[in-house]
Formats: sequence, C-alpha cells, structure tokens
Amino acid sequence: MNINKEKMEEIMRLVIKEVDNGIKEGNSPFAAFLLDNDGNVLYKSHNTSNTDTDPTAHAEINLIRMACKELKTKDLSNYILISNAWSCSMCFSAAIKAKISSFIFGAESESNMNPNVTIYDIKEKCKNDINIISGILRDKCKKQIEDARS
Repeated sequence: MNINKEKMEEIMRLVIKEVDNGIKEGNSPFAAFLLDNDGNVLYKSHNTSNTDTDPTAHAEINLIRMACKELKTKDLSNYILISNAWSCSMCFSAAIKAKISSFIFGAESESNMNPNVTIYDIKEKCKNDINIISGILRDKCKKQIEDARS
C-alpha cells in the first residue's frame, strides 16, 4: 500500500461525503470505496439496505458486487477497501472472500452490532495476512454516524 496518512484522510473525506448521500436517501450511515495501491478511487458505494429493502445491501457488499462484476473477477487482492467504520462480520467476511487483505477504517463498530464480532475477531481466524489501519478521521466518522442515528 503506497498511501500516506494525508492521502488516507483526503479519501476518508470523500467517503464521508458518500455517507451523506446514503443518509439523504434514508439509509444507514456507511460508505466504502475500493482503491488501487496508490490510493486512486476506483469504485464507491454506500449502504442501500433501506432503499433496496435488502438487509445485505451494506456499502461493502454493494462495492464488492459492483467491482467484481465490472472487473469480471472474484479476486480483488490488488485493491484496498476504505470505509468510515469497521465492517460488520458479514461485510468483512465477504471482503476476505474477495481476497481483499488491506483495509482502512475510520470509526470503530457500533457496540450494538449483532452479531458483535469485530474485524479483529475475524482477522484472528484468517488463514491469510490482513492489514488493517484504523482511526482515520475517527472522530468525524463517529460523529457522523451518531448524528445520523439520533
């Protein structure tokens, strides 16, 4: 991964804007981007669970489906996933199934997550190396999620 902290913060600001798009549509406050190793944004998505009436339409799942379909591959090992919050167990597992191994996150997961299985719990069980950078614009990401939930 050839991305410095300034670039991560710049991209996270774009993720935060994408979160706003999802919130305006009536969805949960989450978004994810797929980047190349230099930090170029290739794909972006936000949560559409409410508008799609689909409990699996989380930002990361939407992103993985879009990228795999357009790239005509199930192997996203050359890419990085960035999201405003730690992925839920479904999304993180899906990303690992897609062979993504580098992740950049903003805020931690919400404590009421069900099942309450964190990215670090899943990382511990992985057979392959997983690179996680967390806390990028953490407070801004956390506040946006809290404001959307209130």
